[in-house]
Formats: sequence, structure tokens, C-alpha cells
Amino acid sequence: MSEENTDMTAVPVTNPVKTHVKDPRRVESGRRLARISKEAKARKKAQLEAMKEEEQSIPDVDDKGDGSAVTFERVDLVVGIAVGLGSLYFMWCSRQKKSENLEESKSVEEPEPIQRPIIVTPKSPDLFD
Repeated sequence: MSEENTDMTAVPVTNPVKTHVKDPRRVESGRRLARISKEAKARKKAQLEAMKEEEQSIPDVDDKGDGSAVTFERVDLVVGIAVGLGSLYFMWCSRQKKSENLEESKSVEEPEPIQRPIIVTPKSPDLFD
């Protein structure tokens, strides 16, 4: 028995054989692309920082110092809102007029229902009881 145990424990571990060999041209192109993307990210970050510095250094051109907050965009916005509310108001008024006209036409067109006397007939005995 001891011989069998020694055989099992003495089995040498085989080194895995690499079947896939990397193509050196592809490895080099991957490294080149990584370097290019890193440079592009750094360039983009520098541009963003430069733009932020410019925005902070340039004072607002819209602020004239006289306290006037009226600009063309704000006037345009107010006029647009006024036109929209006005159109909604006129639509609401025309709808009310239509509903009033319909009510008047319904009241004129509908005759009163005729009530007939109810005739009660005595029940006859059921023959199938």
C-alpha cells in the first residue's frame, strides 16, 4: 500500500503549454492606441480647464451696470407666454359658446315625453305549475 501512495504523490505536475502566442504587431498597435487615447484625454482635460479659466476671467457682457434685467430673450419669452395664454383663453370662450348653443338647441328639439296610463291586467294562473 505504501508503494501505491508514493506513486500517486510522486506524480509530477505538468506545466501548461501555451498554445496561444500573441502577435507582436497587434500588441504594439494596442500600446500605441492606448498612448494616443491617454494623450487625447489629457489634451481634452487641459482644454476644459482653459475654458473654465476664461469664463471666470471674462465679466458678464449682459450686465450693463444700470440694473436693467430686460433682454431680448426675456421679452421674447414673455411675448410667447402671453400669446399661448391668449390662444387658450379664446379656445375656452369658443367652447363655452358652443356648449351654450348645444344646450339651447337640445331644449328646443326635445319634446316632452308622453305619459300613457298603465293598464294592469290580472294574472292568469300558470298552467305548468
